[in-house]
Amino acid sequence: MTRIAPAPRVDWNRVLLGLRAEGYTFDSLSTLTGIPRSTMATWQNGCSPRHQDGETLIAFWCETMQLPRESLPTAVDSLVGSRVYGNRD
Repeated sequence: MTRIAPAPRVDWNRVLLGLRAEGYTFDSLSTLTGIPRSTMATWQNGCSPRHQDGETLIAFWCETMQLPRESLPTAVDSLVGSRVYGNRD
């Protein structure tokens, strides 16, 4: 079976910073998405969202920024590579 490469990790801090640059506050984002303000604050500090909340914020970001999902800011993990996955290429 072929190994599937992991999907790029969304950089939630940059997603939130982009929305804030558009004039949204945590309070307004919370009102518009139903995601608690305190929850988004944890994402800005490096935590990852539950799937449903992440998808909600992604949809909001795409609509607000008028960009496709593929344009989401991603984070590059320095640990991704042959050491982590045991590849012997």
